[in-house]
Amino acid sequence: MKKIDGMKLRAFRNYYFQVITILFLTLVQADIRAATITLSRPITLQPETIIHLEQASTTGTSQWKLIVFGFTHCKDVCPMSLVNLSTMVKTAISEQIDINGIFVTVDPDRDTEAILANYTKSFGTDISYLRFEGEELERFKNAFQVEAIFYTKNVGNQTHYQVDHSTTAFLVDPAGRIRVIFDALKDARDMARIFHEDKKLFKS
Repeated sequence: MKKIDGMKLRAFRNYYFQVITILFLTLVQADIRAATITLSRPITLQPETIIHLEQASTTGTSQWKLIVFGFTHCKDVCPMSLVNLSTMVKTAISEQIDINGIFVTVDPDRDTEAILANYTKSFGTDISYLRFEGEELERFKNAFQVEAIFYTKNVGNQTHYQVDHSTTAFLVDPAGRIRVIFDALKDARDMARIFHEDKKLFKS
């Protein structure tokens, strides 16, 4: 009986965290004005997602992670997001925070491993990438409630198409918990302030 109750409790907790995640991410994506949200109750990611994030570690150790989604054929939004990501990583490192930036492609059909390696390298050595395909990509996006919409991609057009996606980004702690949700384009200053001033966050 206790084992069944324990299973029910774990199921309820997982459901609770998923609901909270959806509510927070929907708020951020729907708000016209950028809003950096430091979560009072961190959202724990699923083990599979945490393992993937650890694989992107630049030092081989458990680090804080700044996670941005995008694609390399993006002409303006993604490059600016990566410039901001690079700046945020440097700011955090200057505050003695062990951190790396992770660029997750939503367009694996065009973004090969080689393309991603060269692309992220141009923004700094502390930025790595993750590339998934099919259901694995969908599960990873769902973990962060990230959506991507493909325009004019069809059988006759597999190269020259456009992708729309959220610019919502995430700060994840070494334990695999989402601690801050922010906009990769608009909230770089807010994140710099957090790195400079919120010492308590990085000790919790």
